[in-house]
Amino acid sequence: MTNLSKNTEEEILAIVEKYQKENTKLLNYLITDDEITFFSPIGNGSEITAADLQKVADILKGSFIGMEIVNQEYRFKFKMGI
Repeated sequence: MTNLSKNTEEEILAIVEKYQKENTKLLNYLITDDEITFFSPIGNGSEITAADLQKVADILKGSFIGMEIVNQEYRFKFKMGI
């Protein structure tokens, strides 16, 4: 299993943590080939804005593919260029 660098994780977490409950600061993701899916429980906070999704895509040097709700969690999928 591949992971993002700690620096990249921190950059992304700085964007998404404002959508999570206080003191949560979770960054759960799965990388498959050139795609990455981030998971966030619905009860964990609020849905991320399109502008912030684009910021995450820029960090990944890729593009936002889409979002879906599965089993009480948001799933955000990106195509990665890094």
